[in-house]
Amino acid sequence: MTAKKQQLQINKAVAALQQGDVIAYPTEAVYGLGCDPKNISAVKKILELKQREKEKGLILIAANFEQLKPYLLPLEKQIEKKLLESWNNADKPVTWYVKIFLARLFQPVQI
Repeated sequence: MTAKKQQLQINKAVAALQQGDVIAYPTEAVYGLGCDPKNISAVKKILELKQREKEKGLILIAANFEQLKPYLLPLEKQIEKKLLESWNNADKPVTWYVKIFLARLFQPVQI
């Protein structure tokens, strides 16, 4: 795929997210469903598509820790330090499993 075509696809995905749509995107193993986590209607669409109860939670993907903070329950300082160290020193994607404040996914969040 050319860089121009790739940029066009990225622009289409961004526009879809901004309109509250759900997108599909490749991950290392399977395709994922994504949306703007600040858009309650879009989050509900994903839960409906996945036939998933909100209590089971969802995966949040972010470019940096600051993007996730509004959704997290308070972390122990030691855990937050490890998370930040691995994030800032990673040469490849890192996955962390942490509990989120579920109600925040269903309320507007200022980021």
